[in-house]
Amino acid sequence: MKMIRKTGMMLLLLACMLLFVPGAVYADEEDAAGRYDAIECSKDGTYYECDGEYLVLDEDGEGEIQFSGTVYSLTWEIDGSEISITDEDGEDFTGTLEDGVIRLDYLDYQYVYVRNDSSVGGSIDAEAPAGEEEKTPASDNVQKETQSQEAVQPAEAAPAQTQYAQEGPEVYIVRDRVDTGSGDGDTEGDPTWRMDYIALNEDGTGTFLFNKAVFVIRWKQDGDQFSFTEHLGRSFTGTIDSGRITGTYSRYRYTFERAGSTLPAYTLSPSDWGHGLAPVVDQADVLSDAQEQEYAAKAKELADQYDVGVYVVLVGSRDAYTWSSDISVLGEELYAGYALGVGPTEKKEKHGNKHTDDWKDAIVMTIAVNERKYDIYVAGDYAKWAIPTYGREQIEEHAVDELRENRWSGSVEQFLGSVEKVLKVAAKGKQISFRTDTTGRMIGIFAPLILALLFGYGIAAVMRSSMQNTQKAQNAAAYVASDKVDFTRREDRYIRTLVSRVYSPKEKSSSGSGGSFSSSSGGSHSSGSF
Repeated sequence: MKMIRKTGMMLLLLACMLLFVPGAVYADEEDAAGRYDAIECSKDGTYYECDGEYLVLDEDGEGEIQFSGTVYSLTWEIDGSEISITDEDGEDFTGTLEDGVIRLDYLDYQYVYVRNDSSVGGSIDAEAPAGEEEKTPASDNVQKETQSQEAVQPAEAAPAQTQYAQEGPEVYIVRDRVDTGSGDGDTEGDPTWRMDYIALNEDGTGTFLFNKAVFVIRWKQDGDQFSFTEHLGRSFTGTIDSGRITGTYSRYRYTFERAGSTLPAYTLSPSDWGHGLAPVVDQADVLSDAQEQEYAAKAKELADQYDVGVYVVLVGSRDAYTWSSDISVLGEELYAGYALGVGPTEKKEKHGNKHTDDWKDAIVMTIAVNERKYDIYVAGDYAKWAIPTYGREQIEEHAVDELRENRWSGSVEQFLGSVEKVLKVAAKGKQISFRTDTTGRMIGIFAPLILALLFGYGIAAVMRSSMQNTQKAQNAAAYVASDKVDFTRREDRYIRTLVSRVYSPKEKSSSGSGGSFSSSSGGSHSSGSF
């Protein structure tokens, strides 16, 4: 009888364990969901810059990983502290998850990821239960967590300002995009569409990231019908239901889902995204407070005088502020998201039709100090006219020369001074060019002349040196050899030389990797490394 009781107790204990273990594993899986940013990357013991690589684990066992600049979908499982992942190509890799840190071996690479719930790309809000009243996206009374920027930056990076608890716009990130022209899903090829998102401010404005270009939008909702129009006039039409937006833009059919957190760029300002940004923001902590205030006052003075918003934003690492990890996209996100620039006012009527109501005029210089990247973005119809390619190149040249020497304050001074020079010409109704740029014109005129004189002087000096040991013949007999005349001297004389010089601006680049280029959002960029 005693043996029977012992056996029964053992069976009961075993049954409890079988019931408990699956629940524990499930809890681990649920807790593991979120975004993880790579802070340590190495191959065969050699460490390198992670360059914005990340890992996203969704609660449904799916997710994505950015590896070597490309985003791959994946499935994942966790058993205690052991995590196993299979990517879309069938590659398997395993690792551990402990205290919010994932350590993985993938192919020949070793990664360390740290959980970052404040970044876009974490778990998606669950759909609302059936029958629940639909809420307006930007007025949803969901309590947002205190925003904190947990992304780890290099040791020399200045920490982002993380003390702000703020309410931002509702953010919807893309989950699916289909090319209606071909009927094929965009699951292969260029993965940039995976970064697309919609951000909706409460005042009916917002932003739309489409193929690494950012558009200013005006949106509206009528019941479950949702639409927006971007500043170039193209529209998105569709529906909104239970945290999901579906609809068509251009030739693409989209599905967006509400993100569980706001965009990283919010850490740049204590106010909502659509409420503006200080003219000079130093997140990299390379300017003194006095310098930052002085330059901000100068930038505001230029904006008031010349009707173009002027902004400088310095960050430690671009990855902490933009989901796309692209410095030029960050510049557009700042412009569109914070509604930067000077809009149409009575003062701007003098510029005629060189402006669009929803597309404000601004020039924004963004500098990633640690990664030594920069971008100068010009947006707005009047600003693009007032700061043409030649003007933007002059601004870039003077500002970047200082950046190469790590003279951060000098770069901001040169930027503001060069912008003032260009806008001063525009205020007279002209565009700055090689012909109207006094300094450039003087260099173009006198530099070739001075070089020609120096070259001529050098040739003459060489000729004089070679003739030092020669003597003039006393008579013609000196040139006679036996019974014939031998003339060994020959001379060519040039009567005149006509030199034509044509100014050629810097070669344009078709991509954001450097040089000058135009964004599909309509703005113009000068980007590169220093």
